[in-house]
Amino acid sequence: MWRHYHRPSPLWAARWARFTELFAMPHSHPRSHPRSLPFLLSGALLAGACLALPAAAQAPANLPGKTVLLEVKPDPWQLRRKEVIDLVSVILKSDYKDKAASAKFEKILTSFDKDFVSITPMEGMDLQRMYYVPMSKPADMESNLGVVAALATLGWYDALRFADESGRAEIQHNESFFLRAFTAPGSTAKDEVVAFLSQHPQEAQRAVKAGTDAARTVLSRIHYDVQWPASYGLLRSQCALQGGKNCRRPTALPKDQWPAAFEEAVALTTRYYRDNSKPPAK
Repeated sequence: MWRHYHRPSPLWAARWARFTELFAMPHSHPRSHPRSLPFLLSGALLAGACLALPAAAQAPANLPGKTVLLEVKPDPWQLRRKEVIDLVSVILKSDYKDKAASAKFEKILTSFDKDFVSITPMEGMDLQRMYYVPMSKPADMESNLGVVAALATLGWYDALRFADESGRAEIQHNESFFLRAFTAPGSTAKDEVVAFLSQHPQEAQRAVKAGTDAARTVLSRIHYDVQWPASYGLLRSQCALQGGKNCRRPTALPKDQWPAAFEEAVALTTRYYRDNSKPPAK
């Protein structure tokens, strides 16, 4: 089975009239280079098997008697995320001979190609980490960064609206959300993106701006569960300790504050994906 990996011309080169159409299919372009599925899965895609659902809490080890593992029922997006991980595991264990699993994974990629707001930004970052970034050529860095910046903006916007401080800390630090796309084990992508930000600041700024603009463009047609960040945080753990019943979610940000939250997400994304080792120009 062959996967034809597509990478668009730079997002910012598109005419604004076609911007939404282009970003709806962030990896589609006539220019492509084929790779075999075994090659794709043999390296960075293994990283997906290391993902863990933040859906369980363990009782303190110093309690008398036995230690009990308490679980909270995963949210639908978490189950879908785990299904992708399990699917990859099946493909790897079959030595890439399971055609049904390979076809299913191909379908997941194709769906994301066509509509990147059909799954949560965290799941989108997973696919970037497992497939798209490792498959890229050096010349694709700007396009990669634009797509990642769009996912980062949307994801943090969701986190500001529907997660509490503890949930946002878990998303940013435990999940390495902003850097996730570039952190597949054994990959040099992290070093490469850091070097790109340092050596090509104007191109990086342009890519990030394209990504944040694209996030703004698709706000009205998002159809994933925007409350996915509520799956993280202390309330989730407390719910597990209480038996996983009647779980309380963090208080959502009032709707009149959502526009400011989006601008905050844009600002954070812009600050994150730049060389911060140098003082800003005056």
